[in-house]
Amino acid sequence: MYKLLKIGAFIMAGRFLKPRLKGLIALIAFWLVLRFLHAEYLSYVELSGDTQYLITAALTKIVLYVFAFLIYVFIVERKILLSSQREIESRHRQEFSSTEDDGFDFIRQKKKLDSSAEKLLGKD
Repeated sequence: MYKLLKIGAFIMAGRFLKPRLKGLIALIAFWLVLRFLHAEYLSYVELSGDTQYLITAALTKIVLYVFAFLIYVFIVERKILLSSQREIESRHRQEFSSTEDDGFDFIRQKKKLDSSAEKLLGKD
């Protein structure tokens, strides 16, 4: 039972990560490069003793981490959300455009529906 649950968890994780894989790899790669550059700057500060821009460098690193994450969300997650919304809308259209007769097809095929005033005038 435990192995079956474990396999199911791996399958669900794979289905979750598949559309996000390229974006996550790019995000992690950017974060690693940023971390490396910041570590190099910190080693430079240790050797030189010049701490003038140390706070600015730390704040810049944090801002770039957040900015990269927001770009990831805007590009990758937004695309996934929009495609899932389009899929839901197409399913709804398919449900309503089914070939089954629900008794209202004669109304759907009319080019213009009569208003209540037109119906009253038309009875005379």
